[in-house]
Amino acid sequence: MNLTRRNFLLASSGAAAAGLFNIGCTGPSVRRPLPSERINVAVIGCGTMGRGNMDKIMKDARTQVTCVCDPVADACSYGYDADWSKKWRGGRIPFKEVVEKFYGNNACRATADWRDVIDDPTIDAVLIETTDHWHAIMAIAAMKAGKHVFCQKPLTMSIAEGRRMCEVAEKTGVAFQTGSQQRSSSEFREAAELVANGYLGECKTCKIGLSYAHNDSGKNGFPRDARRLKEFPKYWKLTPEEWNMWQGPAQHWEDNAIIPGIHGPMVWRWSDRTGNGALPDWGAHHIDILQWALGTELGGPVAIENVTSDIAETADEVFNWPCRFSFDVVYANGFRATVCDSDTAGFNGLKFYAPKGDLFVTRGKIEKPAHLANWKESDLLPTEKHLHKSRGSHESDFVDAIFDPSWKPACPCEVGHRSITISHLANSCIKTGVKSIKWDAAKETSDNAAVNARADIKRYNGWKLG
Repeated sequence: MNLTRRNFLLASSGAAAAGLFNIGCTGPSVRRPLPSERINVAVIGCGTMGRGNMDKIMKDARTQVTCVCDPVADACSYGYDADWSKKWRGGRIPFKEVVEKFYGNNACRATADWRDVIDDPTIDAVLIETTDHWHAIMAIAAMKAGKHVFCQKPLTMSIAEGRRMCEVAEKTGVAFQTGSQQRSSSEFREAAELVANGYLGECKTCKIGLSYAHNDSGKNGFPRDARRLKEFPKYWKLTPEEWNMWQGPAQHWEDNAIIPGIHGPMVWRWSDRTGNGALPDWGAHHIDILQWALGTELGGPVAIENVTSDIAETADEVFNWPCRFSFDVVYANGFRATVCDSDTAGFNGLKFYAPKGDLFVTRGKIEKPAHLANWKESDLLPTEKHLHKSRGSHESDFVDAIFDPSWKPACPCEVGHRSITISHLANSCIKTGVKSIKWDAAKETSDNAAVNARADIKRYNGWKLG
């Protein structure tokens, strides 16, 4: 099937959507550039994270952004910093303008259909910066087309999606970086190395506070309600075809309505049709650091216990993820981490409790016990565990892995999948009312049938994983 410049009306066609994913893993070979070459990068998803990652990629002299993609053409309310004064604009047109201003030319292509990106043989790598429900479908298609992938967190909507992504990543051999940028931050690496090397003594407990999801209601000007609109608000200029593409595999609301309260910037996280709620949003970061510190990044815990949440108070057909939650993550050696929302924890970050003193780490800050006040990474002995150290930004770490197959990025697909699995398990317990489960990380299955039944999600409108 020739996908290039397809009629955009096909975006809502189930047959066309399914047809793309018949591409086998034996498709286009992966291009590894010479040191003297530059790679062409496309950005899929033109909101806040897309802008941040794109800006860093453009500053890397080994890359050039040649294409930007989003169903939304131009919107002032499209990202964390949404406002009505148009100080910050999202969508494919503003992104194209940013790219062309940076390079001083008009060579950047803008498209509303991400399949154009996948079908473009000149594109070597993609940044997937979309709503969560698109990640797996796009990443798998890109890898099968021989393109290297940087995919934002939370990596997936389900455990089954993650496993499939890992299979394709391994088979195709592409460079893959999960957007868990804390792994490229010195304070988190330092904290993980101190725990991993026993500098705190026998550390057996940790508390993790996960921040409230961005822009739940007030900051972006939207009330948290479920008003259905038959016409698109003036701040979101969409055609019906573009709206179908934005929704993609998500189940449509009745009459294909748009709901400003849930489809506005970032609040889509609160519906299980397009996101996973607050827990995986920050769990993808802080639980990932826990796994890194414990050396379980390719495995996982043995149990999830003591699950509580306010789901009964917050759940309705639109806003159906909890605001408040708590659960314990239990490992084979007896280590226990309590994970809860930041209001309950009293902080956003990780606090490790240990005989030689407690350690707290959050973005831009690490608090070490007194005996480690002057400790620095260079004090690690050659025989001790040295964790991955990105040479620059998380994005340049991805580029390093493209140019050098021997360089393993900070958070490859398997690691990103294993970390977000814990959030998926807790969410499944919350949704099913299960308080505790035993987890077999090797087989990726629990001892509870109801939780196992939620290992994957249903996709609509003809879209498939591939």
